[in-house]
Amino acid sequence: MSSGGDMIKGFLAGGLVGMAVGILFAPKSGKDMREDLMSESDDLFGKAKKELDKIKNELTDLRDKLSDTIDRGKAVFEQAQTAEERDFEAEINSLDEDSAEKPDKKATSAKKTASKKKP
Repeated sequence: MSSGGDMIKGFLAGGLVGMAVGILFAPKSGKDMREDLMSESDDLFGKAKKELDKIKNELTDLRDKLSDTIDRGKAVFEQAQTAEERDFEAEINSLDEDSAEKPDKKATSAKKTASKKKP
């Protein structure tokens, strides 16, 4: 972006220098000189406006591309996060199942032991 700004500054500076040189070395009447200066300043303004519009369009395109890239990155992140969450939940569920089975085995073992001790 700074190169575009530098370009506009260069156009403006060049236009000002050209106008100053034109004024100093032109053997024209005041009225003719004013008309020429107005014409040159209009041309310079038009060029600067075109460059500014070009930079605005480039920035808009860049913003759109950046927005698309961010959206795609979010989608990939959410997919990865979802897969991770599924894996995590599966692991938690398997741990819950293992811990639920162990007390049943202990209870069965305890009942067998208690029934053996009954006279």
